[in-house]
Amino acid sequence: MANENIHRPLMLPVYLPAVMLGVSAQAILILLPLYVIEVGGSLAAASTAVGCRGLGMMAFDIPAGMLAARYGDKLVMLFAVVLIGSAQFAYTLTDNVTLICLIAFVNGAGSSSFLLGRMSYITSVCAADARGRVIAMLAGSMRGAALVGPLAGAAIVELAGFDTAFIVAACTAALGFVAIASTAIHEQPIVRDLRLRSMITLIVEYRRAFSTAGVAAIVFMLLRSARTVLIPLTGAALAVDVGTIGLIVSASATIDVALFYPAGLIMDKYGRRSTAVPSSALLAISVAAMALAVGVKSLLAVALLAGVANGLSTGIVMTLGTDLAPADRRSEFLGMWRLLTDFGTAAGPMAIGMVVAVAPIGTACLTIAALGAAGSYTIFRYVEETGVSRAGTR
Repeated sequence: MANENIHRPLMLPVYLPAVMLGVSAQAILILLPLYVIEVGGSLAAASTAVGCRGLGMMAFDIPAGMLAARYGDKLVMLFAVVLIGSAQFAYTLTDNVTLICLIAFVNGAGSSSFLLGRMSYITSVCAADARGRVIAMLAGSMRGAALVGPLAGAAIVELAGFDTAFIVAACTAALGFVAIASTAIHEQPIVRDLRLRSMITLIVEYRRAFSTAGVAAIVFMLLRSARTVLIPLTGAALAVDVGTIGLIVSASATIDVALFYPAGLIMDKYGRRSTAVPSSALLAISVAAMALAVGVKSLLAVALLAGVANGLSTGIVMTLGTDLAPADRRSEFLGMWRLLTDFGTAAGPMAIGMVVAVAPIGTACLTIAALGAAGSYTIFRYVEETGVSRAGTR
């Protein structure tokens, strides 16, 4: 099948919403901690707010998977976009740190539901032999959003303030809702027993996948979320202004964008481990190097190194999940998969928050790097190949 025929049906229901929601989500990732600091919160409070967003994602992973199995992927994505847009607008209504953390929780719940619905939708409508290219394209669009989002968000804050930036983010969610509602296919879901007991049975049945590849997914998301938080917090600790921090984050994202397609080619040709092992190790090294940053130039250098590492890992988490998901229990499996990855997303900022409450930001960098190094070894030692060795059976 030609590439254009693979991608054309997904342009409006998948790729366009991914870009619009991705730009606003990436902007929020740096604006949220900086906004908490702006209204008088500490570095620990700023990191905790980002962690609350991760907790919201964890809380809704399994419910979103069960809802997708009962009501369909499209309805879950629409529900999720409503939550995201509402939360982004709600940031403008308060400067209370506790309320901001609660709003961040709702924001995370919407993000989790949207990502789950999108993963399940792609797995449903795409043939297995086209899924790798589709995920690579999606990952590339997300990298592009990571390039534009922080820069645009920082620019809007500099010109018009945080409230305007949050309102613009909510407007992009509204546009994403329209695109999904008008173009996504609504497939009749398979209604089955979706009680907690069925989820426990699923976990037991696929415990090997969750305890090996699932750990790999946790490590990647922990390192990624920590990297995203540590760059702006380190910049703030070094007295770097918001606009410059946005430029640094976007420069890092530029490397991400440049490497997304080569990373996909390597995964398809040499297997998932060929990018999983080196990228996880390089991510850990780049996080450790943040402890050595002393100014704009050194912070930029470390951010670029992190961009290389993250670019090499493009699509690995989503690809592992869709490789392993059983056809007859796709949504529930991906719900559990999202729970594991979102645990990593929440663990990174929460760990940073606990460390910076009692120690300098450099200590937080080294702590996260140590966790990442241990996780990288786990990937090298225990995660089996799901790509090349299984190509003949998929």
